[in-house]
Amino acid sequence: MPGKNLCLLSLDGGGVRGLSTLQILKQLMEVIASEARLDSTPKPCAYFDMIGGTSTGGLLAIMLGRLEMSIDGCIAAYTKMSDGIFKRKHHRVKLWNGQIQGRFDTPELERAIKEIVKKAGYEEDELLQNYENAPCKVFVCATSKLTSQIVHLTSYAQPRGGSDLLKATKIWEAARATAAASSFFEPIRIDVGSYGEEFIDGATGANNPIVELWNQAQDLWPGKLEDNLKCLVSIGTGMASIEPFKTGLLTIGETLVKISTATEAVAENFQRTHNLLDEENRYFRFNVKIGLEKIGLEEASKTDTIMAVTRGYVQSHDVFKLMKRCGRSLGEREVQQSISQFT
Repeated sequence: MPGKNLCLLSLDGGGVRGLSTLQILKQLMEVIASEARLDSTPKPCAYFDMIGGTSTGGLLAIMLGRLEMSIDGCIAAYTKMSDGIFKRKHHRVKLWNGQIQGRFDTPELERAIKEIVKKAGYEEDELLQNYENAPCKVFVCATSKLTSQIVHLTSYAQPRGGSDLLKATKIWEAARATAAASSFFEPIRIDVGSYGEEFIDGATGANNPIVELWNQAQDLWPGKLEDNLKCLVSIGTGMASIEPFKTGLLTIGETLVKISTATEAVAENFQRTHNLLDEENRYFRFNVKIGLEKIGLEEASKTDTIMAVTRGYVQSHDVFKLMKRCGRSLGEREVQQSISQFT
């Protein structure tokens, strides 16, 4: 138990705009390095006890937390993957037997994720489950096609959950499940013993997984979470557009807008209900307000724009002051000694 040093990281979904998340997190880790007087920029897994994410955020949570990747390594791998999977697509979204066919190359997504896992030094079919006392816990949100309920795929045993998925889910399967955005990629079936279950991403219920993170941490570390929490960081992928994305199916476009809008509503509600954390500089929300709203979730060609707009956001006076306070709080805690800290 980290005592009163508990640090948590929540990562929203948002397609290729996940690069904005990484740029924000990179700046934050550089601030930590400065505040803690470190020689190099540390890895997020050295400072956060739990990282949770949905969709793009889930994929990043796995890369940064379970695979223990550096920020720069994650940016390079994520950019390469985005360029590959969003390059080829079907000419239109097709409906077949009432199902939406993914517009992008699902096998390419699987291949790219497996390549990331192997390059990080793990076996291709390595389980998401980590060793019992792993300092950085990781979970991703996915949606069961059978029940439409949010399912947490975790690297740790859940106190109130069964062990079937924990003992069966591979790292690449968890990444595929949380990234299986409706109309973008096909669902994934995860085999659990003699049966299997299909999953799509968790964006429709938890695109901002801050509440899921709070509940997971509360279950894992008994006691009043507010008393044990040192720092809670939530990072978005840009404020919502008021126009639906042009997918060819109006209902899908409207759904994506609702998902994106709900993300900020969840953040606002969480801040209201945990106002003391905000007042005591223990809760921080970072999300680019202007400049990314017109960039579609699949527009990998807009990488330069995403990075430039985000750079301007983190360098703005108010955001930089907030990031300094956040970095100072994180930098004061003891580093996770059992993890390779630096890039």
